[in-house]
Amino acid sequence: MPQWAGSCWYYLRFMDPKNSSTLVDKAKESYWGPVDIYVGGAEHSVLHLLYARFWHKVLYDIGVVSTKEPFKCLINQGLILGEVEYTAYRDNEGKWVSADSDSSLSDCIQEKVPADKITKVGDNYVLKDDPNIRLNARAYKMSKSRGNVINPDDVVSEYGADSLRLYEMFMGPLRDSKTWSTGGIEGVHRFLGRTWRLVVGAPLPDGSYKDGTMVTDVEPTFEQLRVLHKCMARVSEEIQETRFNTAISAMMEFVNAAYKWDTQPKSVIDSFVLLLSPFAPHLAEELWFRLGHAQSLAHEQFPEAKNEYLKESEIVL
Repeated sequence: MPQWAGSCWYYLRFMDPKNSSTLVDKAKESYWGPVDIYVGGAEHSVLHLLYARFWHKVLYDIGVVSTKEPFKCLINQGLILGEVEYTAYRDNEGKWVSADSDSSLSDCIQEKVPADKITKVGDNYVLKDDPNIRLNARAYKMSKSRGNVINPDDVVSEYGADSLRLYEMFMGPLRDSKTWSTGGIEGVHRFLGRTWRLVVGAPLPDGSYKDGTMVTDVEPTFEQLRVLHKCMARVSEEIQETRFNTAISAMMEFVNAAYKWDTQPKSVIDSFVLLLSPFAPHLAEELWFRLGHAQSLAHEQFPEAKNEYLKESEIVL
């Protein structure tokens, strides 16, 4: 059965891919199904999800699956738009025409303007050389035809895979459409660098880093534990609500606070590295081994906040 037929029940086959006698083993389907979260674009609503439900309900009626619905939760992620394009207009004589001009722009010649030749005044973008000329600023869906596609390999080679992952999550809520800005990667790249130096220390004169870490086995203070557990609680909540951008903000706040401490207790840093690991797995794994752990952090329990450290002991009025 070609084309869409297979795509309508592939998730069941993933549960039991090597079974040559039946579509899916009943015990495995009962254990793994239904799918907890389905993440897909809104364009899948008919082309996949609707037909997947039809097929699943038929399979339920004939006793192949144990649930009436294939997916518990649906999240439609937003589009990543290309970088903002700035368009200016010239009349037939080659003179600039402001985008808010009363004259018709349909008779004008459109011209793309590089970002280094524009500036922002209030809510508008204008030419640096002539602030009276307002431009149209718009971000378009990434496509080869517009030439605004960002090659992730280029970003990874310059900033690393963790910076790319982190920036994509930091751009905004998962469900919202967001505009790509290569310059925005610098911010999360610096955050990862600060995190590395917090744990490992400053680089040596030749640019390398010494083995081990800066952490100590001292008992953390109540204030250090309070900062850590507030970060834990917020990151855990934001992950559940798919607000990854604000979870990253919480970890940035933790790093800022930790830089002011006289000591970096190992138990606190261990927990923070585990918090960071879903967002920046390569960096976190390296730090985890430097902290003296022989086994990958993938086998560790995700840290949970304790209420005793979440209560405010002082309130400023």
